[in-house]
Amino acid sequence: MSIISLQFMVFTAGVVLLYFTFPKKWQWAVLLVASAAFYLAGGWKGFFYILVTICSQYMIALALEEKNIRMAAEMLQEGLTSNQKKEIKRNFARPKRWLIFLSVFINLGLLFFLKYIDLAIGSVNSLLGTSVRTMNLLIPLGLSYYTFKSIGYVIDVGRGRVHAQRNIFKLALYVSYFPALVQGPIDRYEDLAGQLCAEHRFDYQRFCFGLQRMLWGYMKKLIIAERMSILITTIQDGITAGRYEGLLVVFMLIVRPIRLYADFSGGMDIVIGLSEIFGISMTENFNRPFLSRSIAEYWRRWHITLGAWMGTYVFTPISLSQPFKKLGKKSREILGNEYGKAIAPSIASFITFFFVGMWHGVSWGYFLFAIYNALLVSTATLLENFYTQCRGKFKVREDSGVFRWFQIVRTFVLVAISSCLYIPDMTGTVKAIFSSFNPWVFFDGTLYTLGLDRPNFILLVLSVLVLFTVDIKQEKGFRIRQTIAAQNIILRWTVYYAAIFALIIFGIYGPGYDAASFIYQRF
Repeated sequence: MSIISLQFMVFTAGVVLLYFTFPKKWQWAVLLVASAAFYLAGGWKGFFYILVTICSQYMIALALEEKNIRMAAEMLQEGLTSNQKKEIKRNFARPKRWLIFLSVFINLGLLFFLKYIDLAIGSVNSLLGTSVRTMNLLIPLGLSYYTFKSIGYVIDVGRGRVHAQRNIFKLALYVSYFPALVQGPIDRYEDLAGQLCAEHRFDYQRFCFGLQRMLWGYMKKLIIAERMSILITTIQDGITAGRYEGLLVVFMLIVRPIRLYADFSGGMDIVIGLSEIFGISMTENFNRPFLSRSIAEYWRRWHITLGAWMGTYVFTPISLSQPFKKLGKKSREILGNEYGKAIAPSIASFITFFFVGMWHGVSWGYFLFAIYNALLVSTATLLENFYTQCRGKFKVREDSGVFRWFQIVRTFVLVAISSCLYIPDMTGTVKAIFSSFNPWVFFDGTLYTLGLDRPNFILLVLSVLVLFTVDIKQEKGFRIRQTIAAQNIILRWTVYYAAIFALIIFGIYGPGYDAASFIYQRF
């Protein structure tokens, strides 16, 4: 069930009605039943995998909780010295690590097997000349998202950060909460679980704000992302057929990251807006990433919850591990404190961003995408002092508007280049870029022959300008929804109706056309 379908809108309307009609102590049960129905509507075959995740994490978390309780009881004994307390912690640390390892093994084992087994078989066939058949396994809906949420939950229980949930159905709701199941965000247990099971009263302003957010998300997806998808598909097919080359291919590479942003952030707006109606505050997943001044900042603003998850459960453990502490000490001894202190964090950053990149896709193109971004982020950390010295030498004012916009444009170019790495025909695309220099395509009407006629192309350009104007305004602290809500009822509802009619008239959907699924839904 696509979240941009009429079926989903009717489904959510029914869920909202039941949610605020049922006794408040059973509101969480309404969400659980709705989540199960939503998941089964996407295909019953994947239901087994999410059940394995829920049941295994439930039992492992309870076992960790029991060890935490026993450790706390032993630590409360009178007369213990600090060394004895450390010994108690060490005695419990080993079995807890094994339980956490089991959790990670089960979840990531399923994830990697389902997503990467065909890639592995294909690679072996290419290298050895064998003809082993690929398995073409079904990838369950939301696999990466509920896997990461479950692993984070178990690790947090093991660390004593949260208590294990003793009601398996409430844990199931956290894992399978249907608005976040398709493409996130990856909220931590401590931030989301309590809200899911809390009692919520209907709030008119919250209801209006949620609908506004959902409407903005639908506009991003159906007016901007879908039109860009037509352009991109037309140009990519033309590259394969030898029809398009030069600056038209560059144009496609510029459009690709904007399409992805409109698509993914639009989905997040729908998810967060729907949750807002329920009274549930989800973590923001985007913070205007195309206003970033570096690749590292871009990744802090893009898919924020994935970055936070990787930082908490990958980067920090690696950085604090004994091998990396020794590496940091040795690096400072050899290279001095100025450069040596950056070696260990740079390597940890490289490993983390490598995992981030590989999470995004199942192909060797995504492997290159991972290496590319990991190198950019890690080398920026390593060479930070060098860059600072260069800016000082050339008297570059870091607070100047010109330099700030130079950094923003440079970051966008680097992001656009990375989008080329996971195109199916990457080699052919790169060759097409350098096959000719044809700036006239931007002035001779060629742009209106790429699947969109002149009115639709102009509409797309204007919509993108609106999108980035909103981003810039929000970056400066302008609160758009609150400003609209503060207007008189005539002006306020004029804005609402204008947005609704714009979506109805200009959205790409309906008979004869199926809007593409959200790109991040496949991850």
